[in-house]
Amino acid sequence: MAVPHHRRFAPRPTVLLALTALAGCGGGSEPSTPTAIAVAPTAITFTAIGQTQQLTAAITDQDNNPVDGSAVDWSSSSPAVATVSSTGLVTATGPGAAQVTAAVGGIAGIATVAVTQTVADFEAVGGGGQSGGAGAALPQSLVVEATDALGNPIQGLAVEFRVAAGGGSVQPASASTALDGRASAVFTLGSDVGSPQQVTATLAGTDLVVTFAATATSGFDITLRYLSTPTSAQGEAFANAVARWETIIIGDVADLRANAAAASCGDNSPALAQLVDDILIFITLEPIDGPGSVLGAAGPCFIRVPGNLSVVGRMRFDTDDLAVLEQEGALQDVILHEMGHVLGIGTLWPQFDLLVGPSLSGGLDPHFAGAGAISAFNAAGGGTYAGGSKVPVEDTGGLGTADSHWRETVLDNELMTGFVAQAGNPLSAITVRSLADMGYVVNLSGADSFTLGANLRAGPLARRWHLENDVIRGPIYRMDQTGTVVGVVHP
Repeated sequence: MAVPHHRRFAPRPTVLLALTALAGCGGGSEPSTPTAIAVAPTAITFTAIGQTQQLTAAITDQDNNPVDGSAVDWSSSSPAVATVSSTGLVTATGPGAAQVTAAVGGIAGIATVAVTQTVADFEAVGGGGQSGGAGAALPQSLVVEATDALGNPIQGLAVEFRVAAGGGSVQPASASTALDGRASAVFTLGSDVGSPQQVTATLAGTDLVVTFAATATSGFDITLRYLSTPTSAQGEAFANAVARWETIIIGDVADLRANAAAASCGDNSPALAQLVDDILIFITLEPIDGPGSVLGAAGPCFIRVPGNLSVVGRMRFDTDDLAVLEQEGALQDVILHEMGHVLGIGTLWPQFDLLVGPSLSGGLDPHFAGAGAISAFNAAGGGTYAGGSKVPVEDTGGLGTADSHWRETVLDNELMTGFVAQAGNPLSAITVRSLADMGYVVNLSGADSFTLGANLRAGPLARRWHLENDVIRGPIYRMDQTGTVVGVVHP
C-alpha cells in the first residue's frame, strides 16, 4: 500500500510581516497622567456662619480623559472664613473671603468663597418693660441683637436709638453691634408720669425696628397716716390727691429718720421714730367749728435741714363739712388744696425768700418772686399784668388766708387761691413751677390748662367755698438727717 504524501507550503511574506509586528507590540499602551483639575462650583457665597457647600474636583489626563482614583488634597487659604474637609465639604466660619484649593500632585483647582452674614433676626434681648423714676435713667440698658439665619451674632452693624414717646433722652444715639451681635443704650425717662415712654432701635439702612416700652413713676412718695377713720369715699379722695401730687412732684428727696415726741405734730400725733420717704402726713377728721367757716387746715410740722422741704405734716378736716363737700363734688379739690399747703405752698415761701412784701407785716402788694412761677404766670396771660408785682399773693382774709394763697381777684379759680369752686379748680403750671422754685423736681406736663381771666367755673351761680384759716400757724421744726431737731421756725 502506498504511503500518502503531505505537501508542505512556505508562508507568504505578508503574513510573516504581520506576525512579526504583533510579536513586537506585546498588547501595551502609554500610561494616563493627571494634567488638569476643575473644581465645581467655582464660587460660593454664604449668608450665615455654619452654612455648608459640597465641592467636587474633576481630574483629567493628557488626553482630556477623566482620571479616577487620585487622592485630592483640599485646603483653605483662611480657615477663619471657611474650612474644607478631606472630601471637599466647605463650611463658613466667619465673615470675609477665602480660596479653597483642590490639588493633585503639581496641579490645582480653585474655588472662591465669600461669607457675608445677612440679618435674619433683629430683636430686643434686654431692658424692655422697665419702670423707673421720672427723669431718671433706667437701671438696665436697652439691648438689641442682630443674628443670621443660623442664629449667629453679626458684628459691626449700625443701630440708631431714638426717643419715640414720653420725652427723656437716650445715649448713645448710634452704636455698632459688638462681637456678640449686640448694641446697647441708656434710656433716661421723661418727666411725664403715667404717659407712654418709648425708644426705638433701628438697624441702619433697613426697616428693621425694635420698640422698647417703659413706665415712668414718681420718685416722690407721700405717706398718709390716719388718726381718724375715713369713709371709703373719703379714703378714695385722699388716695387720689396723693396720686395727683405724686405726678406733679417726681424727684426723690433724701430719706430722713424722723424722731419726734408725741403731740409734736398736732395734739393727737403719735411719737415718731421711723424712716420717712419722702413725706409723712397725719390725717385727722374731727369737729372744728360746725358747718361752714373752717373746712380744714394743714401745714408742715417738720422740715429738712438742709433744703427746708417738708418731711412731716398734718391735715385736719371738719367732719361737719365733709358730707356736703363730698355731695357737691368739692371734697377732692379741698383735700388736694390742703395737701399742697403741707408740701409748702404758702406755708414755706418765707423759708426760701420767695414771699415779698407780706400783707400781715404791713406790705401792700405781697407777691411770689420765684422765676419759674413768674414765667408760668406770664405764659398764662399775665405778661401784661399791671396790678402790681408778680406773682400776686392774697392780701386779704387775715391770718390763715393772706400771704399763703394766690390772689383770688387775679388768679380766679386756680386751685391754690383762698377759694374752691364746686367745679373747675385747675392746678396750674404757676403752682407747679412755684414748687420747682422751692427746690422740688417737678413734672411740668402734669399741670392743668389755665388761662388768667378765663371763666372755668360751671356758671355764675356755681357754689364757692372760702377756705378760711386753712393754714396751720403752729411751730415748724427744723430736723437734720439724723432726726435731730436743730431749730424752730415761728409763723
